[in-house]
Amino acid sequence: MLPEAMLDKLFKLYTLNSKENSSVGGYRNFRLDAFFYWLERDLDPVQIKKLFQLSFHEKSGKYMRSSINRHKDCSEALRMELFGYTQQEIPSFTKNRLAELLEFPKEWLEWKMYPEEVFLEHRRQFLPGNESDAENERNEAFHYWLSKELTEDQLLKLAQLSQLDPDPLMAENIRSHIQEHKNCTPKVRQLLQGKSSI
Repeated sequence: MLPEAMLDKLFKLYTLNSKENSSVGGYRNFRLDAFFYWLERDLDPVQIKKLFQLSFHEKSGKYMRSSINRHKDCSEALRMELFGYTQQEIPSFTKNRLAELLEFPKEWLEWKMYPEEVFLEHRRQFLPGNESDAENERNEAFHYWLSKELTEDQLLKLAQLSQLDPDPLMAENIRSHIQEHKNCTPKVRQLLQGKSSI
């Protein structure tokens, strides 16, 4: 069993030395093991806040924050402090609010490419911390369109949205799907290759 003082020690290690050691496998694994050790315990608000701060020093931090949200001791007041909203607020999120949390570039809304049915499903499934996995929701929105009969204009918009997306790997995959769409035109292919803009 890890001594109680280990959380304070880990907090210092993360905040003082994380960049230097973040890629060292054994050291990183030790930190993750310790993190999840604490999540299996009863926690007070101070401990939860420390774990939340520590999660920003890890590549897998988004999953860590999701786990913190699900912890039995994470109250609505604490969620408000950590995430900026509570579980109870989510059903009243507007499309703009959710799109912002899920890191949709503003063009999704300006071009009316974030469909109501997709937004409502995203909001229904959303939990505090889910914005950490926002690329999944954006990917779903792309595939909603790609499963349809699309005009050249819609494909051009999707191509541009893929270039604006904050997740380059997911966006690259989306561009390959756009190229494979049966209605993909030479103009769309040019945009996908960065040779033109809409």
